[in-house]
Amino acid sequence: MMKILKFPLILILYFVTNIAIFAKEVPSIDIQKLWRLERTNFYFENDAFFNTDNQYSFGFKLSNVYFVPKVEYQWLKIPFIHKSKEAHFVSMGISQQMYTPKDIESSKLIVDDRPYAGWLYLEFGLYQSTKAQLDSLTLQFGIIGENSGAEFVQRKVHELIGSQVPNGWNNQLNNELGVNLIYQHKWRFVPEPVFTIESNIVPFVEATLGNVKTQVSTGALMRFGLNPIEDFGSSSIDVGGENGIPIRTNCLCPQYKPWSFTLNFAFAAKAVAHNIFLDGNSFSESHSVEKENFIAYVSYGFSARYEHFAIDYVLTSYSRQYKTEEKNHEYGSILFSYLY
Repeated sequence: MMKILKFPLILILYFVTNIAIFAKEVPSIDIQKLWRLERTNFYFENDAFFNTDNQYSFGFKLSNVYFVPKVEYQWLKIPFIHKSKEAHFVSMGISQQMYTPKDIESSKLIVDDRPYAGWLYLEFGLYQSTKAQLDSLTLQFGIIGENSGAEFVQRKVHELIGSQVPNGWNNQLNNELGVNLIYQHKWRFVPEPVFTIESNIVPFVEATLGNVKTQVSTGALMRFGLNPIEDFGSSSIDVGGENGIPIRTNCLCPQYKPWSFTLNFAFAAKAVAHNIFLDGNSFSESHSVEKENFIAYVSYGFSARYEHFAIDYVLTSYSRQYKTEEKNHEYGSILFSYLY
């Protein structure tokens, strides 16, 4: 029973934190001091899109993006980043990710395949955007191991759908507090439309530091379509930053553009110094595999919006992430958003 109870505590904390922001500010009546809710995002990721059930097996994320009209506190500003005419945004979210080896039927330790691992965390992000650039600073903190609730979730879901119940979770990574700090910078280029087809190109660089992952990456997102949302694009959970940060406030749902549709393509390369899901626990003995230090991914899909509702569909293919991985791993992402 205690194992089941540990899992919802971080979820409760997430909702209490979001509600507390408004409960504290509403009595002031001064609308300029309110954090205005801009967007709610829900991510669902699974490799079942490609009929597999291993490696990065499952992920979800629920987050809110707030516009901050007046930044009164220094901690709401990204250090050393000062631009004129910038808009400030804040995000709060909760996420769970799950990793498993290929053979989930065996209860034995599979030494040449990745460890079982779960990662449940809260996320707090700061964003400063202009029409052409976006700076993001994101803090993730949570729990890796049994207390992440990954075993409980996968077992219950597999029992519900009549799939193979995983038997190897006794070999998962040990409980460990996880902390990641992620900085990302994006540029946004908007070429002239071609036969009414609009496009934008969003290159990015990113650095992650923490006991969960330490890595640097660079890549770009390209979008082509009709009436694209004026933001810095969408991405999967593992790409730092938040989905759909606007170039400025009040630009997500213009009345003269009630709908939008784009085809999206992205690619990136990563140099990985540490990945706890492959290297094993930082402070205790655990199962591990020899990781690849240089990896890459490509993704493709579409984004669609009508009025305040938006959906993103993304398919991602990663190069091999550890030496004994049999083949590239692929997974799909669906992002549902409501734009206020």
